[in-house]
Amino acid sequence: MPPLHQLLLVLVGGVLLLSASRAAPLPPLPPCVLPSVHRQPVPVNAPSAAFGVNAHLATRYPDPSSMHRPAALLSELGVSWVREDFHWYRVQPRPGVWDWTFNDAAIRELAQRDIAILGVIGGPSAPWATPFPGDDHQRASFSFYAPDTEAFVTFARTVVSRYHQTVHHWEIWNEPDNDLFWKPCPDPQAYARLLIHTSAAIKAIDPDATVLIGGFNPFDLGFVREVLRAGAWASFDLFAIHPYVDPTGPEEGNLAAAADGVRTLAAPYGGKPIWVTEIGWSSGPGDHDPQGVIDEPQQAVLLVRALLLLWESGVERSFWYTLKDDPGNPYGLVCYGDGRTDYTCRKPSFTSFQTLNRQLAGARFIERRSPETGGATVLEFDGQEPWHRPVQPNGTLRSSGVGTARLDYHFSTRENDYVAFELRHPVALEGRPNALGVWVYGDGSGHRLNVWLRDREGETLQVHLGVVGPPGWQVRSVPLAAPIRAGDRIAGTGNGQLDFPVALAAIVLDDGCDRDVGTGTIYLDRLTALSGDDVSHLRFRRGDALLEVLWSPQRARVSLPTTAPRGHIVACDGRQDTMRSSNRRFSLMVGPAPVFVVTSDEWLRCCNSPRYDDDDTHRGPRGSTGPGMGY
Repeated sequence: MPPLHQLLLVLVGGVLLLSASRAAPLPPLPPCVLPSVHRQPVPVNAPSAAFGVNAHLATRYPDPSSMHRPAALLSELGVSWVREDFHWYRVQPRPGVWDWTFNDAAIRELAQRDIAILGVIGGPSAPWATPFPGDDHQRASFSFYAPDTEAFVTFARTVVSRYHQTVHHWEIWNEPDNDLFWKPCPDPQAYARLLIHTSAAIKAIDPDATVLIGGFNPFDLGFVREVLRAGAWASFDLFAIHPYVDPTGPEEGNLAAAADGVRTLAAPYGGKPIWVTEIGWSSGPGDHDPQGVIDEPQQAVLLVRALLLLWESGVERSFWYTLKDDPGNPYGLVCYGDGRTDYTCRKPSFTSFQTLNRQLAGARFIERRSPETGGATVLEFDGQEPWHRPVQPNGTLRSSGVGTARLDYHFSTRENDYVAFELRHPVALEGRPNALGVWVYGDGSGHRLNVWLRDREGETLQVHLGVVGPPGWQVRSVPLAAPIRAGDRIAGTGNGQLDFPVALAAIVLDDGCDRDVGTGTIYLDRLTALSGDDVSHLRFRRGDALLEVLWSPQRARVSLPTTAPRGHIVACDGRQDTMRSSNRRFSLMVGPAPVFVVTSDEWLRCCNSPRYDDDDTHRGPRGSTGPGMGY
């Protein structure tokens, strides 16, 4: 899409009936074009990239006397942050018994290398400190049952007292919304009490400490919503989220939208920064990928794309999971090899992460640039669409008469409420678009906006555009390559995938949390099918040079304007080369593996847009990178 260049500040005259007794003006019209499908770009003055890794030195490396060996790899990676666990059951195996051996060794090695530490206090619990009768205190060495709050606060106070001069960021528990890590089942009120009292204890020792709410799933915010309602907002400084989308890729999984719902949830309270304290893909069969869809080279490529997309979307800091493989769970940058102490087998992801850190060191994000291919408008909401609600009586959708539709809803039960507005004659999407986007003026509800698409097999499948944000026009969009979940097959039989050509069948608003009830109003404008080469192109400033990062899942030739006679190109695997300009342009082939292009400061004065050429005569064989490194 072309960059956003025209912001219309036209206020619509007149009023629209809100109810029998109250009227209100329409919101201002949105800009006249859809910007990039990505959200919340980081401002130019944002801090330099800071990518970290879950190191687990204290909890998974078995020899404290040689802790320098895995710590040395962190220095080689160039990471500035690590996430380290302080496991209660290991540090305090029995009341009054403390063992700091492993954590002392890990913190010492990290501090010597000037690597900042995010400490995770909590689970697994010490079995003696859980009050649940279902927990086997006699046989188990650790427990994921919820701890006694007073005992936990004492443990946290002791940990922070010992390490507060080195560790200044503390995450309270790991995934308290996950029934694997908070037994017998997640309890938001209990976690809120734990967070409130633990945070107070930490701040009493180190008033400048930063407290993070335990990493949670950002695609289901019901748990966190209840934690905030229990009064915990003032007891943490940052959100920590774990937006796993594997084995789906970061684009298909819409990773760029992972933080949208969190921002919407936080907006009424004032908002807070967001960190991703776990993100990863296994390079073989693992927790989220039992079939082993992703291999080691693919893991290396997805790592770079995911961390860049998260940073661009406004996530302040992201931590890859993890440094070293676990048996049967190969999320690491290093193979499991001959055991916990073997760090000799580095995977391609180790090199790609190292390259990312080296290239982005000291860089500042400037902008995302996009192909000038645009998209086709599917709906203008001009009053001509024959909507009908076959079943649900929960709302109305009607045109304002100026191309903006008003959607009123009423969700009255504490079950799954939604309202679907079907088209009597589905509207065909031209060609094979790669994404759908729509302007939404939200009401802060956090409800989910979806569409139903009917494909050539006659299936009707639901696609999630995103959450309804706070007041103000925002783009909500979804890549059409995203996998369709089993619960999103609305009608028909087939393969459960979108088979083109497809047509828009309905617009749906679904409650964001089943327990919420209430009424509200949102506005919709211009639903667009985005097409053209799917090229990601991020621009950074690094000192006196311009750094471009480009990739395309389907491969495309890119022509970049320049005044420089040559540029420097770096591949994910660290290979480097130079390229010469021709007719004031660089021509390069980009594919799934991002490439880093560095040119002198002169390029900053060149304001022409890049060209993205999908002419197959320029493409190499599928799966190849063409000559050299793919340019």
